Amino acid sequence: MYDHSEQGTTERGTCHQAPGCGLDRGVTGPFLGESMMLGEGLFANGRPEYDKEPGTGTTGAKALITVKAAPQPYANHGDTVCVAGLRLTDSGPEWIRLYPIPFRYLEADAKFKKYDVVKMKITPASKDRRPESYTPVLSSLSIDSHLDPWKPRHPHVYPLVGAFNSCELYSRALDGSAGPSLAAVVPADIDKLELGLFDGWTPAQQAKMEAHLHQDTLFGPKTDKSILSPPRFEGHYRYRCAARTCKGHRQGLLDWEFTELQRRHKADTDEAAKAAIQKRFLDQLCAPAREPVFFLGNQLKRPQAFGVLGIYAAAP
Repeated sequence: MYDHSEQGTTERGTCHQAPGCGLDRGVTGPFLGESMMLGEGLFANGRPEYDKEPGTGTTGAKALITVKAAPQPYANHGDTVCVAGLRLTDSGPEWIRLYPIPFRYLEADAKFKKYDVVKMKITPASKDRRPESYTPVLSSLSIDSHLDPWKPRHPHVYPLVGAFNSCELYSRALDGSAGPSLAAVVPADIDKLELGLFDGWTPAQQAKMEAHLHQDTLFGPKTDKSILSPPRFEGHYRYRCAARTCKGHRQGLLDWEFTELQRRHKADTDEAAKAAIQKRFLDQLCAPAREPVFFLGNQLKRPQAFGVLGIYAAAP
């Protein structure tokens, strides 16, 4: 039975995955080619959590993009994308959230992909208490390089994998203690991916986007603005995390690729489209042999509400 409140506690940083999962000891073989314990980065250990950076100064940053959430309607910017990834520092990787990014209106040479390494200037987000949240200076954004699957990505991603589990993230957010708002969580087992028809934008969301049609974008005036089409389906994963006492979690799938796959199957019947989604996001990406990792992120107004922003499924 799943506990829909997602309650549960566990000891921080302990992996309770089944023996032999490769995440409770040094990882060898196809992932890295040599042994690397969790928490060891390419150059240093990195930081799975940290305090909010004080001040409002602008600094340069280099980040590996690991997450692009599906665009959502917002009052100030129309439809924007929340992007997250790993800030690459001399002390190792650490989480970073970049918002707002009006991805549909970026110039072609700035439209980055997942696992692109980007450079930009950033400022701590003044209206977002989450430590990982920064406001990008969009005019400074440039694509530096791209990391192919999968081996070049591992030394940056694995240092932060398993530092927390979903029960601990929920518990810390619920009791008001400061905790990470981004994490790489190891699911102990994934029960199902629930798919249902999306009800469409609410009247409030629709009104926000219609109002924004008559406003400038973050890049100034645009003549080709349009209302963002709603997704056809919404999806939720049901799974248990690595906490010994975990009763189960139900978390929304927010990955942009989930929405894009729906669009590629827009001519299919509901059942055929659902079958294609299940094949990709459950049978393939969540196959046990691929040892999937969930990239989780929470909501600013409801910090206990975490969603699945993306899946790291590296094994062939």
